[in-house]
Amino acid sequence: LSLHDALPISYMAVGTFMGQTFSVSNKKIYTVKSLSETAGADYAIHERAGKKARSQYLGPKLRTYKVDITLRAQDGVNPRKKKDFFIKKAEKGKADYFIVGGKPLSPYPLKITDISDEWDAVILNGKLIECSITLDLEEYL
Repeated sequence: LSLHDALPISYMAVGTFMGQTFSVSNKKIYTVKSLSETAGADYAIHERAGKKARSQYLGPKLRTYKVDITLRAQDGVNPRKKKDFFIKKAEKGKADYFIVGGKPLSPYPLKITDISDEWDAVILNGKLIECSITLDLEEYL
């Protein structure tokens, strides 16, 4: 019996995305390492002979997000399974609200435009025990 087995399970949900619940407990750590957002506006530029160009506001850009997640077997997470889950969602064009602290990051669902991974630790027989993934997300309207 380990110390973790003797402790009551305390569970704290951090957020959800694509049916995955990011949480921290004394049995499992599955959470976002970092999150960044980019927002802005689109403009048309109209050239004028002998004068400075004029800008014309077109509207807001789609918000984009970059989410870094570290997946480690020692934290009770299957890195390959979680990595493959997000790859499948991206390739199928799925979109969902990314909820953090009970509130969506965006008023619109987000799609995964790119996913990259870095294998940090592989053991005997090629078992992936630690990897980092980065999800590039964009609003889906």
